[in-house]
Amino acid sequence: MKLRQVQILLLLVSFGVLSSRRLYAQDPQFTQIYSAPMYLNPAFAGNLEYDCRKLPASRIKTNMNYRTQYGNDFSTFYASIDYREKSGRLGLGATFIQDNYGLAPVSASQANLVASFKIPVDIDWQIHTGIQVGFHYRNVNLGRFIFPEQITDHGINASSNANLLKGVDAKFIDLGVGGLVFNDKMYVGLAAHHLNSPNQSFRGDSASDPLELKLSVHGGYKFMLGKTKGFKKSRKPEKSITPTCHFRYQKPFKQLEVGTFVNLEPAIFGLWYRGLPIIKSPDGNFNQEALCLMAGFKLPTNYGLMRLGISYDIPMGSNISYLGSTFELSVGYQFIDERCRKRIVYRRIPNPDL
Repeated sequence: MKLRQVQILLLLVSFGVLSSRRLYAQDPQFTQIYSAPMYLNPAFAGNLEYDCRKLPASRIKTNMNYRTQYGNDFSTFYASIDYREKSGRLGLGATFIQDNYGLAPVSASQANLVASFKIPVDIDWQIHTGIQVGFHYRNVNLGRFIFPEQITDHGINASSNANLLKGVDAKFIDLGVGGLVFNDKMYVGLAAHHLNSPNQSFRGDSASDPLELKLSVHGGYKFMLGKTKGFKKSRKPEKSITPTCHFRYQKPFKQLEVGTFVNLEPAIFGLWYRGLPIIKSPDGNFNQEALCLMAGFKLPTNYGLMRLGISYDIPMGSNISYLGSTFELSVGYQFIDERCRKRIVYRRIPNPDL
């Protein structure tokens, strides 16, 4: 093996040791999963809070999330835009994710195109199917390090090994699908990502490091706290309680989130318990990760509706010693034409807003 390959391999192994707990999951995660709905399930594409089919500008929604964890060692940025086609059956979207791996000079970016299709079952129940196609790029920036070849009697020669300092990268295509079954109070979803098990190895075809299949099951039930005027009619501010759950599996990682959301428009509050204590984590400890506190607020503007969210994960169990502070911020915006405000309708998937 060439010296360059040995050096890169040793660096990557050291990153893996330092970041082993984070790398078990492989994919970044969000506490406010419903603020990044297409990341959770591509079948959420085009799921609008307000639906005014005659006005194209009122069928566009944007979201952004920023998460920092392990005391700023890891950070993730997410942005998305989605659109519902006039008939209401087709949803289109695009997402972008930037993931930074703390002390290691490793970054991962991905861009995805998403589409969903609604299948009416009867007057109450509907099905959304979704598909996602993405391009991933991962890079190790070795320019942050000093290698033996660069050390001379006159100091550090930054250009002595230009090929090494270029770093290494990995590029691959990724596929995912999802589905949702729902009525105006209940929803159940299933999503599968990395169906093609893409090779994420920095050494290319000479080594195999498949990105493991990720399965996600999620659902909830909305209990209304007051009378409403029903679907397809103007409504008063919503007051509801929505118990929810989310199970995720990505070998060898299992994670369960259970909790509830209280919607007192314009405010919403949420609480997650994240853990699966009956099953040990890959490092041999009991799988208790965090208690997650969430709060959000909806702010009407001249051109639409803005949603702001914040969350904080309180570490539990063996995670207390290393997890550190974990904050997440989210911003969402749906454009709403003034002519659409009097024709507000309920969104058909009754998931929470955070």
